[in-house]
Amino acid sequence: MRIGAPTQRLHTPLALIFRIIEMRVYFIIVLLITINGLINGQTVKSFKTSDGETLYFTSLGTGPKVVLIPGGPGFGVSSLQMWADSLSQDFECILFDQRGTGLSSQAKLDSTTINLRRATDDLEDLRKSLGEDRLTLCGISWGSMLSLAYASNYPNNAHKIILVNSWGPDLSFDPIIWNDILEMRRYPIEKDSLEYWNKQPDNEISIYKRKFFKTAPHFFNHEIGYKYMPTMLGSWTFYSEMYILMEKNIIANYNLNAKLKNYRNHCIVIRGRQDIVPAEAMYQLMEVMPQTKIYVIERCGHYPHLEQPHEFFPLLRKALGE
Repeated sequence: MRIGAPTQRLHTPLALIFRIIEMRVYFIIVLLITINGLINGQTVKSFKTSDGETLYFTSLGTGPKVVLIPGGPGFGVSSLQMWADSLSQDFECILFDQRGTGLSSQAKLDSTTINLRRATDDLEDLRKSLGEDRLTLCGISWGSMLSLAYASNYPNNAHKIILVNSWGPDLSFDPIIWNDILEMRRYPIEKDSLEYWNKQPDNEISIYKRKFFKTAPHFFNHEIGYKYMPTMLGSWTFYSEMYILMEKNIIANYNLNAKLKNYRNHCIVIRGRQDIVPAEAMYQLMEVMPQTKIYVIERCGHYPHLEQPHEFFPLLRKALGE
């Protein structure tokens, strides 16, 4: 007991020392994030939604506001940092942490809060917080679907929607995309590798390899995909709980054909010629929104900012300026 007593007395001071060190490390990290934000001109802001949640967004640049919406559902806004960096000299880029992602990941997550209607209401609450009469939305993949859903639910409050490699107004092409197109574009060695890793026990490496070989066909040039996928899979934060809930709701409710006819403002599509979504889906969009303009980038798949950045970013600026 005597031998143990000093150790017991020393425990509290040591715990305090470690706690002080931990707090100092935390404040240093916060300070570095703040300094980095100031250097890059980024400002983190929050707003209250109509159902009482606090959601966050990052503002970068000066000029007309454009809300950037990443793919997924479930990817964080870090995947569009390249877009914001490119546009920030001429536009104020709003990188919106959707409910369930990024700084907004602490919000309540269930089927009542993560669904297509609530996501469009969050964008409407963001519009009010920004003090904008109408929003300019620019999204890729799922971000385009959400932009379309917002335009269908709030047709008078969207000034312009820019859709990068978007789905159509419904999911009629989904079976073709997932069962045929991706499988057709997967190289034989990628098929063999995917089959191999699918048979391995779940661990960090096998899960990463499966994602790697599943994603490769999204690129026209797979070599470019091999170059960027480690960054995509490593630093693009993905929020799986949000994805699972939203995906289920999309499958049940994503059909915008009737309501999109009420949207009469600007709609601009930028798509890779070899995108995984068939070109016919864009003609579906034009049937319900005849004002739609389509720009095509050759030799390009689902990620034009990675495969053809020298063509994509000038086109994006042109679309924003129209």
